[in-house]
Amino acid sequence: MERLTVKGLVLRETPVGDNDKLLTLLTAERGKMTVSGRGVRSLRSRHMASTQQFCYASYTLVKSKSIYPYISDSELIESFFGLRGNIERLAFASYVCEVADHVSVEENGDVDLLRLVLNTLYAASAGKKQIALIKAAFELRCVAVLGMCPDLSCCSVCGVKEAQLFYLDIFEGNLVCPDCMERRPSAEKDADGDGSSYQPRGGYQRPVSIVTPEILNAMRYAIGSDIAKFLSFTLTDDALISFGDIAERYLLHQLGCSFRTLEFYKSLSVHD
Repeated sequence: MERLTVKGLVLRETPVGDNDKLLTLLTAERGKMTVSGRGVRSLRSRHMASTQQFCYASYTLVKSKSIYPYISDSELIESFFGLRGNIERLAFASYVCEVADHVSVEENGDVDLLRLVLNTLYAASAGKKQIALIKAAFELRCVAVLGMCPDLSCCSVCGVKEAQLFYLDIFEGNLVCPDCMERRPSAEKDADGDGSSYQPRGGYQRPVSIVTPEILNAMRYAIGSDIAKFLSFTLTDDALISFGDIAERYLLHQLGCSFRTLEFYKSLSVHD
């Protein structure tokens, strides 16, 4: 029987029978993996602590004739214990893991995605940063890791790099300056007149978001900095609200889906 050792984060756990589990792991070497935890739900199991959701551990796996390899040994590395004492942190961590589960691929290692998720959970567990800021930065960095990064370098029409504000085209993932918005042949404000959408060539409403210099700098930092430092910035309260809205809208559009855990997180109506 083949044995292999991997370090993985438990994204999801599914009870099987009385004492077993199926675990969905995110690993650097093999991407997403489904493994069997035999007897790990038993209070007497030595693997109980390392087979909970959000746990990061080293697992020795045995490939047998069964569909999934099973855990023969494990050593807990990090439990992110701080997540479990706060409902907002717990709900957010569940959302992070659901996103990671959705975007990760089996047998396709992704070191950057794993590092991003681990750093995000660590920050949420530590409780030193606002969850709203962590969430938005995670969403933007996630799309960047997946190769869906918005072009934040300059106006996509005229090339200007600095302006009092830009519009971010959520569909196209690029910036448009106010002057170019006004010069577009079919450009129109939305019904509310707040510039949250415009009418491009083609005749349909395309969503955009207003991006101030403060928000633009935060977006560029969250996307372009080292993953270990991608949360090392602050925003004013008003800017953080807009930053969060932009990041969430962009992620959901790029992935083309919704997340049950996100809806639960938002239903809590908890704000730092």
